[in-house]
Amino acid sequence: MSDFTRGQQYAPASAAAPVDWYTPASTGSAAAGSSYPAYGAGFGSAYGASSGSVAFEDEPPLLEELGIDLGGILLKTRAVLLHRLKSKYLDDLDMGGALLFIAVLGGLHLLMAKLHFGIILGWSVVHSIIVYFLVNQLAGVEGAEGKGLELYDCCCVVGYCMLPVVLHSGLSLTIPRGGLSMALGLLCTIWAAATAAKVFVRRCPALEGMRMILFYPCLLTYGAFTLLSLY
Repeated sequence: MSDFTRGQQYAPASAAAPVDWYTPASTGSAAAGSSYPAYGAGFGSAYGASSGSVAFEDEPPLLEELGIDLGGILLKTRAVLLHRLKSKYLDDLDMGGALLFIAVLGGLHLLMAKLHFGIILGWSVVHSIIVYFLVNQLAGVEGAEGKGLELYDCCCVVGYCMLPVVLHSGLSLTIPRGGLSMALGLLCTIWAAATAAKVFVRRCPALEGMRMILFYPCLLTYGAFTLLSLY
């Protein structure tokens, strides 16, 4: 008997019949009796069903998700510029429009080779805090909070009433610095301060008769912004 025949005779059974570790013992019965899908089966269909339930076309616009209403901002801007202080739109000022006008003012200064974004934003916040403190002291905390005049409302009023200062900065790009530019700056500063004082009185009726007290700090703040544009 040769060596090859003797090796086959004494070989173990496991070597003659290799075990299949990947195939189940009864694939037919498992496939028929199992209620679970195979690995990876139905994943694409389930994902498509979940993502298809909220179509991309049905999602709200980005500005709406951020709470920015461009139509409302335009209506409030027109009410401030035309001095329509009895308009109902002044009762619901938003932070989006205020930040927009601050950014526009900073952009106009940038066209004058002046980097004042941080200064404008910082002064606006400080002015809003001062006016908020002043309003609470004049009208009383109960009177101010009863009308809903909070720090957020003060920031919105300060930002929206900055529109005349923004207009002056835009005109300063075309008008050379001189007597005419300074006269326009003074006019826009008084316009902005008077509008802000009247809006504060409208938002908090307890301040009736104290308009000039609110006019003074507003005049100082908007005057500082005007001087930034002039110099």
